[in-house]
Amino acid sequence: MQMDFVEILKSKNAKIGIGVLLLVGFSFLILRKNPKPVEISKVSKGTYQQILSVQGKSKIKELYTVYSPVNGVMRRVELHAGDQVRKGMTLLTVDWDIVKTVKANTNGQILKVYRESAGPVAMEERILEYGDLSKLEIIAYILTEDMPELTLGDPVNLSGFGEQILKGEIANIEPAAITKVSSLGVEEQRVPISIAFDPPSGMGDGYELECKIILFEKPNSILIPSSALFRQDDKWAVYTVEKKKAKLRFVNVENQSEGISLINDGLKEGESIILYPGDGISDGTKVVAE
Repeated sequence: MQMDFVEILKSKNAKIGIGVLLLVGFSFLILRKNPKPVEISKVSKGTYQQILSVQGKSKIKELYTVYSPVNGVMRRVELHAGDQVRKGMTLLTVDWDIVKTVKANTNGQILKVYRESAGPVAMEERILEYGDLSKLEIIAYILTEDMPELTLGDPVNLSGFGEQILKGEIANIEPAAITKVSSLGVEEQRVPISIAFDPPSGMGDGYELECKIILFEKPNSILIPSSALFRQDDKWAVYTVEKKKAKLRFVNVENQSEGISLINDGLKEGESIILYPGDGISDGTKVVAE
């Protein structure tokens, strides 16, 4: 019987059959689609924050500028930027018919000396500036289109001074807009605001900071990275990962801010979603986490 089996294998039809099976097998291996590597994230639940980001600069609340009070001969200014100033301390002396002096109105520091050499001086010539660096505020300018969402007392996270995140809040909103020119040379109408905060040691006047104003918060929210979203049939959609396959899911997006989207329907906490889905991903595509 073993000889019969060998004879069958040697037959023409058997050889054709074996060839067909091998061809089918190789074709399957060649045509079989490997899982698509994708970046996967989890749907989370947390507090959503609607954030407005603007650039701001630190500013001394009360900046004092010393001018020459008369025409006369100024004595040399021995003060330099960074020197401490005490209230009542003599900052400037000008010889006139009588000796005229200018004294400090408050404690603080010398910020800038415009002229230190002795010699003739004209009345109202600017000599130096001083102020209290422990009393700083942040000045920022908000586009008028963003103003309806802004209110006094809104909390602000401040970054850009070392690694720490400073806390502040909106203390004043000016009633009138001004024209500012953007970095692209476009005129914009912006409203000046001031942000109250506790300045850290070492911060001075004119320091630039990133101001993230928290317009509102919503706890117990379903949150996903906005990079998972795309438009399909004029709706927001994501790809979830189910049984190692991409599954199209339509969702409702309530708000978006700072790369995070608030979802009010369509997803549950803990589900897996695909980030940055490209043209290579469609409903049913086999996927594997990168």
